[in-house]
Amino acid sequence: MASAESVPAPTWRQRSPGIGGRSLLNLVNLLLRDTSHRLTTLQRGGGPDPEVYVVTRVDWRGANPASPVLVRLPRLLSILEALRGTRGVPSEIYLDSTDGIIVNIPTGIRDSELSNGTKSGVKQLVGLVEDTVNHLYSTVIEVEEWFWKAARQRGFSPEIVERIGRCEPHYDSPSHRLRFEELLHSYFSIRFRVYRAEGCLRVEGRR
Repeated sequence: MASAESVPAPTWRQRSPGIGGRSLLNLVNLLLRDTSHRLTTLQRGGGPDPEVYVVTRVDWRGANPASPVLVRLPRLLSILEALRGTRGVPSEIYLDSTDGIIVNIPTGIRDSELSNGTKSGVKQLVGLVEDTVNHLYSTVIEVEEWFWKAARQRGFSPEIVERIGRCEPHYDSPSHRLRFEELLHSYFSIRFRVYRAEGCLRVEGRR
């Protein structure tokens, strides 16, 4: 794997919203209790006006968690790519986990913009959660589709990469895996390293 320089992460702090905003977020989170989504506020540095984030769990293993990790890495990296520059990029992902990854997605809404717990305010925030999550998934799908388009030009399709990941006959050469991993590193702006002994991927910054 190519080496990567560590990039210092910005300081982010979870902040309590104002009284009206806090009651509104609590009410919306109560309505979201049967979903994997929650709302919270995070502030970069010590500013007085924290931003509202959607906290959610994102699946990257797909419908078949038994598929080789190698063929699922483009989906995982597409998620990280879609979140780059935000608080949402996790620093470490365990590749044998089927629980997905917890991410923080910025909504662009500040605490000062939240109204009291009115019916219209609740409806607006619930819709914002749905729109924010849908936008993330649509971005991830688009990024991954463009990656596979580039990969096919280099001789890699999802079917071929899955065979490489399973070490099937005629696909078990270490050079095949190395070439695909080099493509991942060159295509995505996220700097990462896979530690196979620990079964995890660590994000080390971005280009």
